[in-house]
Amino acid sequence: MESADIKVYEFEYFKNHAHIVHGIFTRAGGTSTGTFDSLNIGMNSGDEHPAIANNRKLIIRKMGMKPLIFLNQMHGDVIKVLKKDDNDLSESFQPGKEIYTADGIVTDMKDVFLVIQVADCQAVMLYDPQKKVIANIHSGWQGSVKNIIGKCVDKMILEFGCQTEDIIAGISPSLGPCCSEFVNYKDEIPQSLWKYKIKDKDYFDFWKMSSDQLIYKGVKKGHIENMKICTKCNTDIFYSFRGEKKTGRFACVISIV
Repeated sequence: MESADIKVYEFEYFKNHAHIVHGIFTRAGGTSTGTFDSLNIGMNSGDEHPAIANNRKLIIRKMGMKPLIFLNQMHGDVIKVLKKDDNDLSESFQPGKEIYTADGIVTDMKDVFLVIQVADCQAVMLYDPQKKVIANIHSGWQGSVKNIIGKCVDKMILEFGCQTEDIIAGISPSLGPCCSEFVNYKDEIPQSLWKYKIKDKDYFDFWKMSSDQLIYKGVKKGHIENMKICTKCNTDIFYSFRGEKKTGRFACVISIV
């Protein structure tokens, strides 16, 4: 039975488009306990697998009993492409299993939900309303350095003929510039990205970095929505690895309907 405590955030820019359904799930309303309380979907988080499986079923029920596609996320820049004319995608639709090792996924298929799991990293959702193509991207600091967002836009152009000026983007709750401290940034972040460092601090604005990566590819600034909710500052609502260390992962999902 669906929990009444499940709460879902939505992008305002996406709400006006009838052909997509999406949601950013909070940590509330699930079956996990302790530090994973409560809607944890992260299989590799250290939580009990039966609780995670139950949580995933709750999300499936909440989103309308459609298949959910989870990724084995590796902080890389691999992007999986699923096309509606692919022969057999049945193996993808197994709740609790991460079939594809990738950190981004793009599709023109209807009625399947693309899921990104995060706890400080960004889930960046893309939608082209003209071509009816969606993408969901896992972009932590390593993904930002590798520009997985820009590479995903390239995939949309190459594989589906998308025009960047049509693409709408949403950046999920994630680690904000208020909490993105990198004391070893000189070893971790290329000098070309130091312009995003907060003056006189070892903090970086990855929100602006992601927006700029989209804009550089041709996405209009007015088509980019950033929720600007810092996960570390809001551990009562979202999971945060920086804030809690041992913690769960919340779900960010999008589908074409």
